[in-house]
Amino acid sequence: MSIQLIQSDSSLKARFTMQNLLFAQQRYSVALLLLASTLFFSSNIVAAPKEETLIDHELQLHIDLVSNALQTDSYNKRCRGMSISKSLNQVNRLLVTKYSLTSNNFIKNYIAKDVEAFKSERYHDFNKNLNLMGGCKVAKSEGIVKQLKKEFRDLYDQAEKSPWYPD
Repeated sequence: MSIQLIQSDSSLKARFTMQNLLFAQQRYSVALLLLASTLFFSSNIVAAPKEETLIDHELQLHIDLVSNALQTDSYNKRCRGMSISKSLNQVNRLLVTKYSLTSNNFIKNYIAKDVEAFKSERYHDFNKNLNLMGGCKVAKSEGIVKQLKKEFRDLYDQAEKSPWYPD
């Protein structure tokens, strides 16, 4: 009886270790998904003329800024309990000041016609990925939050200096 107990105990440990490895692998793949989702919107048209590529790049910069702001606000709402959209409000101030265009109008004109559906989809996708990763504590401990904030700051600074102007 003691031999069976030892065998079952070792198989239990092996099963527990495999579950931990699978969970760790899933967390890291979700972390990569979160980072890749911000890069997803940064593709440019390669075959376009040089002038159009610059315009497309600058427009894409602004689209990435809005998407990153929504992700940052999703984290703040879910993990910090902040009900205001601080990052999107900051982007809105930039767009209104620089282009006389609200962030909602920017989304409607350049990203998606249904602004609320777009925002809702972004919040939902971020929260789903956050759950798959393991939650708020894991995101913070793995540096995802710092990466989001750094990307937001970098994109915001680039957008402030951008020569792009809406058509």
